[in-house]
Amino acid sequence: MTTELVQLFAEFVDVPEEEIQRGVENFAAANVHEWARTSGESWADKAATFYSTAPGYVFDLIHGNKSREHLREVYQRYGHWDYIANSGQDVLEFGGGLGMACSIFRDLGRRVTYVDVDGPASQFARWYFGTKGYPDIEVCLVEPEELVLPENRQWDFVFSDSVIEHLIDPVGTVETLARAVKPGGLLYLIIDAHAVDPAFPMHRHIFIDELIDACPTLREMTRVRHEGDVVNAFRRQLAATPA
Repeated sequence: MTTELVQLFAEFVDVPEEEIQRGVENFAAANVHEWARTSGESWADKAATFYSTAPGYVFDLIHGNKSREHLREVYQRYGHWDYIANSGQDVLEFGGGLGMACSIFRDLGRRVTYVDVDGPASQFARWYFGTKGYPDIEVCLVEPEELVLPENRQWDFVFSDSVIEHLIDPVGTVETLARAVKPGGLLYLIIDAHAVDPAFPMHRHIFIDELIDACPTLREMTRVRHEGDVVNAFRRQLAATPA
């Protein structure tokens, strides 16, 4: 049975839904194939170009997201929804992928900033936002080697779902994200920290305690949710009131 995202992506690339569905059903093989054909001597070399040049990786994202309704159910099932529903007005999603979570935040009335590399996933997201009723979602495209956010900007809720394990520089990225949280705001990290699987050669295991040790801004925040290396939320201290 085709899902909302299969239908949307088929519309975007103008191919039959059945072709997209076959790709989604074989997403793990597509991951392995795309990673093997990506040039680079090291994991970091490959990761620097994989997400901007590997069209088959989109099948993995479609398989995991399926639809806005499915994604919302996942967030509710695993206890993320209460944080999302009370996220504050300004939201940044780092690694927004196909844009489903950003559209959920926008449906909640938030001002949303989508951040990702320029590649097949973000190309779809920009089309989706522009043609399906979300033209006011701000799109910020970044380089894979270094996260540079708009200057002098902070957000109430900085959210990242299954992205940190893909990064060349997870420490530098998480430190940048922590700095981007407004006083009193929340950094919410969901990390796919399961054992590295051959079907996911672009993953590395991320240890949250190592991130905390290496990120001074993160160390200053209060951890308000902690489920191993997988789910962690950090609240930034409110600014001190002048005497």
